[in-house]
Amino acid sequence: MRRLSPPLKIVISGAIAASLGTTGLVVAHAIRNARLASLFQGPTSLCKREQPTYYPRAVYDLTDYLAKEDKPAVQSLSGTSEFATKAGEGEIPWVDGESREEVNQALRKYSEEESLDGTTGATPVARLRSPSVYRDRIPSRTLQVTYPEDGSVFPPNLCPPYVEWEDPRNDVWQVAVEVGNSPQRFTFVTRERRWRFPQKLWRQLCQEAVTSDARLQVKGVCLAENGGKNVVIQASEPVRLRISKDSADNYVVYRLVAPPFSSSKTPDIFVRDIREDEPRLFLSARRKYCINCHCFSSKKGNTGKLSLQIRSLAAAGQKLPVYLGVYDIDRQSGYRVQLPFEIQMTTFMDWSPDGQKLAFSANQKIVALKPILYETQLAGMSTSDIAIYDLVRNEAYLLPGASDPNLLEIYPCWTPDGGSIVFSQAPVGAHPAFMCFDLHTLSLDGGGEAVARPIEGAAANGRSNYFPHFSPGGKWLSFCQSDGGDLIRSSSDIYLKPGSLQGPAHHLECNAPYAADSWHSWSSNGRWLVFASKRDGGVYAYLYLTHIDDQGHASPAIPLPVKERPDASFNIPEFVAHDPGVSEADLFDAIRVERKPLTVVERAAASSGTRL
Repeated sequence: MRRLSPPLKIVISGAIAASLGTTGLVVAHAIRNARLASLFQGPTSLCKREQPTYYPRAVYDLTDYLAKEDKPAVQSLSGTSEFATKAGEGEIPWVDGESREEVNQALRKYSEEESLDGTTGATPVARLRSPSVYRDRIPSRTLQVTYPEDGSVFPPNLCPPYVEWEDPRNDVWQVAVEVGNSPQRFTFVTRERRWRFPQKLWRQLCQEAVTSDARLQVKGVCLAENGGKNVVIQASEPVRLRISKDSADNYVVYRLVAPPFSSSKTPDIFVRDIREDEPRLFLSARRKYCINCHCFSSKKGNTGKLSLQIRSLAAAGQKLPVYLGVYDIDRQSGYRVQLPFEIQMTTFMDWSPDGQKLAFSANQKIVALKPILYETQLAGMSTSDIAIYDLVRNEAYLLPGASDPNLLEIYPCWTPDGGSIVFSQAPVGAHPAFMCFDLHTLSLDGGGEAVARPIEGAAANGRSNYFPHFSPGGKWLSFCQSDGGDLIRSSSDIYLKPGSLQGPAHHLECNAPYAADSWHSWSSNGRWLVFASKRDGGVYAYLYLTHIDDQGHASPAIPLPVKERPDASFNIPEFVAHDPGVSEADLFDAIRVERKPLTVVERAAASSGTRL
């Protein structure tokens, strides 16, 4: 027989493949996968699970800098450094009337008192002397599964998660999955260090792995080694995972913010169905608004009210560029609010259990300072009080016992019975990086003098305590704790204590020891927390889930699956059971700056002592 030339072979092969069509491609793909799968048959070398190790934290040697005698040069550095606190081009130098100078005074005071030789008051020195506590994890030396962690628990209504691993040696991997004592074993081959559960397999696991652990293992081979012959098969230690019988809420509402924070940011708000891959836009800032704190009055999400702190960046001629927005989800209508206070900032809000009153941080003067590193940015404040907005009476008032001009009172949170408010408190004037907030509780029964009382395990502990949240039903109080400060602190972790406010607090097991774990929200059944963490790289905060058991212990954190992580932080996530069902256009139209505001009257001081 006449031998075919190579080009003719290619033409004929192409013609055969074309005649076979899709069926031929499927067969070829199956043959290829079978060949690759055969590489993983035989003895394996087990890579023992490594304990994580970390690079040293960033430390700056300022000896030579502080020893300089050329004071004019030092002062010049203070004014020209890109890290100096003066506003950059296009950035608003204050938020709602706050001059940066008030915060800069605290920075200079700290620098003068704490510098090594007292030769300079330049603000960059104070901030360089208190650098990041973030420590990036050193990559694994052998094949190691990084997500999920061993013992992870997943909600049954989560979309298929990803499996991720590190491997400095191999270039082809096999993922194997088993459930319980079933002889059935699922294997998949990939050339990527990230693999996603197929939808069909994940649905099966969600049915079978509720009562029995599932196990996954990743094997790797290096085809580049020895030309793909006599390859050494390496295997990770098996990872156990389980599907909880407890569902998480289906929806998470969050902001997406690119760091560093500045007063000119215009973050949009999104809603994500955790059963699906893609979020949808909930409220666009239209590059003209800073829409920051958002808060639902009901964990159902599709009923009750929604509050929003809004600041217009393009409100030329507007008398009220900073204001509170309220949207009634039941009535599908909203409005903007003019409060009876000199300063209209209304950050960090919480609705009363009956949805008729809104507690918020009022009279706030906040300024964001340029960061040394993105994750070490400071946000300082010189004033903050707790106030109540009574929607039924259209009245607002500063809360007695939580509005002392010599104290910063912030982060209000209603107790589940509506009889008290928990909030953070700290002295005015401290350096924003080292300010230590204590959690206090204040009874609203109106009997006698209003006195806030410190909460055991969350006050006078040498650390800063903030972001309190009660679980639905009131079994637990969660809050954040850091070495100092509150916003954007890399030492932040989440703690839990009984909702009775008695007894010690404990550190949740889901925290990363080297990076910020901060903003968090409870699911309606009190079994899941969604929280923001900067554990992957230190700069951007991504969303993670953890299951809380009867004793208040947390399962290993699992990342909310996303196809591609944006170069931005997921900020202020809020769990809700149902899609709010709010039209983005209608919501924006109700709260845009051009709307005539509803003027709220101030409650007379004589009546502020009555029960709230």
